[in-house]
Amino acid sequence: MRRNKGRTSRFLGIVLVLVTLPGLFLAVRKLMPAKAPPLLVTHEVPSGSEPGLVTNAPEPVQPDIVAPLPVQIPATQPAGKTAPSPLNPTAAAEKPAPVGSGNPLADGQALFAAGDVIAARQLVNEALVNGRLGSNAESAKALLSQINQAAIHSPRIFKDDPYCVAYTVQNGDLLTRIASANSVTWELLCRINNIPDPRRLRAGQTIKVIKGPFHAVITKSRFVMDIYLATPGEPGGLYVMSFPVGLGKDGSTPPGLWMVTPHKKLKNPTYFSPRGEGIIAADDPTNPLGEYWIGLGGIDGQTSNKVSYGIHGTIEPDSIGKEASMGCIRLRNADIALVWELLVEGKSTVTVKE
Repeated sequence: MRRNKGRTSRFLGIVLVLVTLPGLFLAVRKLMPAKAPPLLVTHEVPSGSEPGLVTNAPEPVQPDIVAPLPVQIPATQPAGKTAPSPLNPTAAAEKPAPVGSGNPLADGQALFAAGDVIAARQLVNEALVNGRLGSNAESAKALLSQINQAAIHSPRIFKDDPYCVAYTVQNGDLLTRIASANSVTWELLCRINNIPDPRRLRAGQTIKVIKGPFHAVITKSRFVMDIYLATPGEPGGLYVMSFPVGLGKDGSTPPGLWMVTPHKKLKNPTYFSPRGEGIIAADDPTNPLGEYWIGLGGIDGQTSNKVSYGIHGTIEPDSIGKEASMGCIRLRNADIALVWELLVEGKSTVTVKE
């Protein structure tokens, strides 16, 4: 009898274990940390692998522009659909305008977004200088200005760019001579190539060189200075960028064609006042010329007898966009510093039109 009771107890114990074991296993599994998903390893693509880009600039030159930024299509273009997001996963993705749509501005933006910088610039610039953009001309200028930040104002050299080339420094080369041979300033070449000291060129070093000269066109009615390479506003000319300007009171800025006068580009100019204020020294905070002066000489019938005109900075930034000077062309101080680098004595022209 006792032996039967013992067998029964062991049998019930085994049954109890078998019944409770699956539940215990599930409870333990819930308490265990979830298995981490496999790590996704990404590899950064070197900038030199971008299509159409010649990356033969020497150290320490580093590209200033990592990738082209998107440019807004003007409001006159049809709006795209909202891009999908974690908060709106059902929204349809916006698609870039197909190249060949017949809209140069939209096609240019699509090319630029795809990394085809030179093709984008050529397409939009040709439409601009040929007058085919109508009310979209200002939007085209904004796009071209952004494109030229990469194509001109950085050390990058793009394949098939007719305005910028790679140059290998030779024994005995001077940056001033390289700049003069290409009708640009050595200061511009220093900046775009990140050269801290122009006297320290190395033979065999490759630098980016721009084929100048640059020219300026000032439209008085709009208070705007447009910068061009080659022939301004005509086929073969390249629109580069624009700056707001201040002009002479009562229309006193003479229209016509001017040349940047040799030896009349000055840093920290002294001001000889024609209004009886005497001489105001360079770096004097009351000097109305700011820190740069670009002297102009008239070279057509309307300007040939005009003297003492120029482009300069200002201590009155609120005068930009107004008629406030004695006839000279004013720029904001940051803008005149760049224009001073672009315009070349004896080669760059300045056209003032109504």
